[in-house]
Amino acid sequence: MNTQTTPVGRNLWKIIALKFLGDFLPIAPVLILFYTTNGLNSTQIFTIQAAFHLAVLLLEVPSGYLADVIGRKRTLVFGALFFPLGLAIYAAGRNFAAFICAEAVLAISVSMRSGCDSAMLFDSLRQLGREGEYKRFEGRCALFARSGTAVSSLAGGLLAMVFLRLPFLVNVAAALFMPPLALALVEPEREKRPGQDPLRDILRICRDCLSQPHIRPVILACGLLMASNLTALWAYFLLYQELGIAIGWFGALFAVFQLAGALGGSRAHAFSERFGPKPALFLALLAPVFYVLLGLFPSVWLLPLVPANALLWNLAYPVLLERLNLAVGSDVRATVLSLAGMAGSVAFIVISPLFGRLVDAVSLSAAFVALGVFFLAAGTPLLAAMLRHWQKQ
Repeated sequence: MNTQTTPVGRNLWKIIALKFLGDFLPIAPVLILFYTTNGLNSTQIFTIQAAFHLAVLLLEVPSGYLADVIGRKRTLVFGALFFPLGLAIYAAGRNFAAFICAEAVLAISVSMRSGCDSAMLFDSLRQLGREGEYKRFEGRCALFARSGTAVSSLAGGLLAMVFLRLPFLVNVAAALFMPPLALALVEPEREKRPGQDPLRDILRICRDCLSQPHIRPVILACGLLMASNLTALWAYFLLYQELGIAIGWFGALFAVFQLAGALGGSRAHAFSERFGPKPALFLALLAPVFYVLLGLFPSVWLLPLVPANALLWNLAYPVLLERLNLAVGSDVRATVLSLAGMAGSVAFIVISPLFGRLVDAVSLSAAFVALGVFFLAAGTPLLAAMLRHWQKQ
């Protein structure tokens, strides 16, 4: 029997479709220009992004715990409802305060979906007896998510040439498809948390995970990889402006970046099957080298390093997620995956405003070099700690 035609089996393509729509972002390639057009400086720009991650930080683990208690489907429905609302506030906003408000609403949506969709994917595959294919499907999700961003980025750059707010309006329209799609999901069988004394239970789960030497470095590595690459993602647009690249090319450049990420995610399973999962993590340490090179030698000739970084990031991330899924039970899976997302938010809240401040006070080149040095200094010991406990699940 084709398991993908069963009610739970149909979750697989629905989760992929949700990933596609969640990353269908025609606003992405023009967001930095949108900020600067509305009078924001680099410090304010990175403060807005830090505020988003602060909101995610406060909501990430509670929303993951909510998914473990009330169900993955209900949590994803809530997340899908807040996404178009946040985009609508952005479309109407004209100042720093409005953009902070928009990011807070979007943070609710992202935190509800973060970890929950991966947990539902793993539990659906496990019910189908196909949990060994998780890395392949997580990579497929990355492929469609990055493809969604790539397609929308091409459109976003062109739409912005007509009217700078047009990409935001198109984004709202696309996001309205997410709530009915989330409603069509089927909750897979799993162990459930009783939901008694939630705060103490959440703290216990977090304490247990962070105290275990085979889980802690994986969570921290997820956070470091996420925060460093998100900071760089926004910094690339400042680099494009500094290099004098026209706005019409922003969408194309971001599309190439996302397609490279899609390629990395889609090949993560095959790469691990052929070479093992560890080489993907070693390759991720090339990212800080790329940052340093872009800082020291800002040039259009080094722009291929930008999509190369996206490829390596998405090659390594499914490996880290698989390690976490294998290490924990289904009754806490969404909570633990959200904890990894929270680690990324904490790191981003610290890194991104400092990056923006360094850009304003010194230069973009100095900020890129500092980001690369920090990533390498923090990532090397985390990788060494993971390798010491690699066999323990």
